[in-house]
Amino acid sequence: MADALLRRLLLVCLCLNAAVCAMAQRPVVERLGDWLPEGVELHSTMQGMALYGRYAVTLRDGGQCLILDLKKNCCVGSYYLDKNTTHCNNASFTSKETYKGSPFPLLYVSSCYGDKACLVTQLGFDTSILVQKIFFDSDRFRIAQDWCADADNGFLYAFGGKRGGTMYLLKFLLPSTDKAEVHLTESDILETTPINCVSVAQGSKIKGGYAYLPDGNRPGGYYLHIIELGTGREVRTIDLNPLGMEPEGIDIRGRWIYVSFHTPNPKDNCIYRFRR
Repeated sequence: MADALLRRLLLVCLCLNAAVCAMAQRPVVERLGDWLPEGVELHSTMQGMALYGRYAVTLRDGGQCLILDLKKNCCVGSYYLDKNTTHCNNASFTSKETYKGSPFPLLYVSSCYGDKACLVTQLGFDTSILVQKIFFDSDRFRIAQDWCADADNGFLYAFGGKRGGTMYLLKFLLPSTDKAEVHLTESDILETTPINCVSVAQGSKIKGGYAYLPDGNRPGGYYLHIIELGTGREVRTIDLNPLGMEPEGIDIRGRWIYVSFHTPNPKDNCIYRFRR
């Protein structure tokens, strides 16, 4: 009797565990090519991504912007960003409010290489306007640098460092948009968070006192690290290796973390979501 009851309890636990695992990750866009209208071609690699309402704004190396309707499962906008031919490594909205009649808030885009600027952009469905460029005047990040906005609290973070070594999240006040060009310096840093678990920085997201940092560009090294701001303590790691794809952009909606993935064939690009 006891053995039978134990077996039943074990079976229930296994079923519950299977259900939890099934909910842990879900494809949002299984194949980007299936969402594209006739005549729209994908150029270069999938990079930054940001969510607003029913839409996912996805960027590609070189400045191509695709706007995806996650309810209708289709692409509703495709164009090149104004004055932006950069790597577009990360993208983040800084408000829940739309900007000056645009259907979206301002989008903060990381150029990543070159001048490492943050390109503040007003988005539409068929065009965009470059509103501001933000620079960090320092040699701290000599190769690549990421920018990420904390939309809930009005801060802007710069993220970068040595591959395979210590990286840093630097916290700044979010500059006002009354100047076309802003230069931040070391004296503007409010807080520094050391990051020791990221090998190859991809996108970044700041939410609720934590940084969500996709990692890796080769098989066996794909992870999502969740870091406590200020201390740099890693509170959770999501292993992305079973998906077998390179993580790129990231955003959060409610209880879900959304991650976009690069694939050898651009039409196979996809977006998955994971439980927070």
